[in-house]
Amino acid sequence: MRTSAMWGIVLLAGAAQAAPEASSKRWVGADDVRLRAHPDPVIVADVHGHRIEETDPLPADADPERVFWLQPSWSALEQYAHYIKKRFPTLPQQGPFPRNEALERMKAHLALGVHGRKPEPYASWSSLQRIALQHAAMSKETSRLQAQGKIDAPALLTRQQQSQEIAAKFSDSLGLWGGLHSASESDGARRLAALIGALAFAEVQPSLFRSDEQIAAPNATAEQASGRFGIVFRQVVHPRPKPAPLADDDNAPGLYDMLSRTDALVRSVRRVQLNRDGQLRAVPSVLRKTETLWRYADGPVCPDWTPGFAFGDADAGPWRFFGNAAAANRKTSPNPPGSLFAFYTTVDLPPGPAARREASMTLDRARTGFIRGTHLYYDIDADGIADLAVWEGEGKGPGHLDGPTTTDDRWYRLVLVNINGSWKLLGSDNFGYGCGC
Repeated sequence: MRTSAMWGIVLLAGAAQAAPEASSKRWVGADDVRLRAHPDPVIVADVHGHRIEETDPLPADADPERVFWLQPSWSALEQYAHYIKKRFPTLPQQGPFPRNEALERMKAHLALGVHGRKPEPYASWSSLQRIALQHAAMSKETSRLQAQGKIDAPALLTRQQQSQEIAAKFSDSLGLWGGLHSASESDGARRLAALIGALAFAEVQPSLFRSDEQIAAPNATAEQASGRFGIVFRQVVHPRPKPAPLADDDNAPGLYDMLSRTDALVRSVRRVQLNRDGQLRAVPSVLRKTETLWRYADGPVCPDWTPGFAFGDADAGPWRFFGNAAAANRKTSPNPPGSLFAFYTTVDLPPGPAARREASMTLDRARTGFIRGTHLYYDIDADGIADLAVWEGEGKGPGHLDGPTTTDDRWYRLVLVNINGSWKLLGSDNFGYGCGC
């Protein structure tokens, strides 16, 4: 949801090399999947089949190969890999799998690089507040119809459905789910709308960021950043190791002959860490991430989870939830002390810390789910206009499996960015009390 080092193009693949001829069925090793710089061209018109939507079931006459070449993507490659694996139902989960030339061409194409899909524009805070007013009006009308006993009236059912859809949008936009802010419950939906209505941010003029294409949230993937910044990203697969004897459940990761994939931009952007005091630390990043492909077996549960905020440090308050283990849990946080949030950007940042100003507010717990809030405004380019706004909410946190916390703490952060004079939703961060298992 932003010190500098040298930038460079990241090369994920090995040296260009032609793949050896393959027998009809043998183990596919590292040399087989080494990506070629100039794969054989594929003419879409020559690939037979019918294009289908990603979410639709695969019809009998569908050709996933054609689907891929009409719109190359990792999800289309996965669909094709599942399709060809079904041809060999008796093969062990680990393989070995027959080499598939069409799959190899898909791997090579994604490894050379593609552009991610352009994302939706960031939602403006003013438009979200207008929707919150509409939700309040619908809630009043729903209550009126219910009071008249028109429980099964088409108008009531329509308004209830619309209200639920709007509440779900609020929940996703704010990054607030469950507990006092459960969008599926009428009280939770009303609190979400009331919170949006209660949060007024200072008016701003155009400043550092002039378009949505200049900044990305800290949880953005390489694919999302590619679409946002207009930078090519690459997806490189890594082969499975040769089969080894396993237990009867054959519990090993992999997708066909692939063990994992690594995504990364071909050109660096800046990852900027914003501290609470306004200090900024920018480092180059290609958003590289490797995913182990647990597709035919269950992967480990919560392997990378750590307690606390995902993108910043927390004060002592939320850590009290862990009792005697508070200090030990706090040490596991990967975020540096004093950090607040982070973002990716292509904009050159001026030297020096951002100027900060702060404003506090009191809230009604029953109405909004919080008792207090703090607005933190950051002027990065020293022009007297805020570029980022962070709102911290204080109240009883959602806790973990045993329910909400018993103390009021600052456990929620909402982050807005000034895009050409309008506040837009950049992201949010919740204090993590447990991984859910």
